[in-house]
This record gives sequence, structure tokens and C-alpha cells, in this order.
Amino acid sequence: MDFGSKIQMLRKNHNLSQEKLASILKINRNYLSRIETGKSEPSLSVIRDIAQYFHIDIATLMDIQMNGSNAEEKIQKIVEGCQYLMDDDLDFLIRVISVMREEYVKRDFD
Repeated sequence: MDFGSKIQMLRKNHNLSQEKLASILKINRNYLSRIETGKSEPSLSVIRDIAQYFHIDIATLMDIQMNGSNAEEKIQKIVEGCQYLMDDDLDFLIRVISVMREEYVKRDFD
């Protein structure tokens, strides 16, 4: 299932109109419609807000499955994916990575 169809399904399963979900996400309804139809790509902040609202993780929302990939391939995919992000989205990613790194360090010392 493509990303837009998944968003539409989540929205409909929660009995939300496009207008209501767009209002919750603080985006334009036409933008949400274009995301659902695959005519626009959502920003990372919109993806994050959708995942938070529906209480699912971003990897599940984006249908990311990299079980067979090694660490170098995963890092390369991340680098390639970041090339076209806006500064706010890059800052968000840096914060996420920092928090994740801190959690791993805490686990190592526990």
C-alpha cells in the first residue's frame, strides 16, 4: 500500500474528514488531498505529526523494512534521503538521532 493510501485508510478508520485531519495537522486540506493521491510528498514534520496523531511509529507509517540491509547500506539510504530535506526537518532528524544515541549509551551502562 502506498503512503497516500495508508494515510487515507487511517483517516477513514478514525472517521476523520480531510478537513478535520488537515486542521489537526495544521496543514491545508488541499495539501492533505495531494498527499493522499500521491501528487505531493509530505515533509518530515508532517510525517512525524501523522505518526504521532495515529500512535504509530514512523517506520511503520512509511513501511520501512530494512531487515536484510547491513549498517552501511542503511546509513547510505539515510544520507540519500536527507539530501533534499529542509533545515527544520534536518534539525529534527539530528535531535532524534541524538536522543536515540543517548538511550543506547544509557542501556550500555545499566
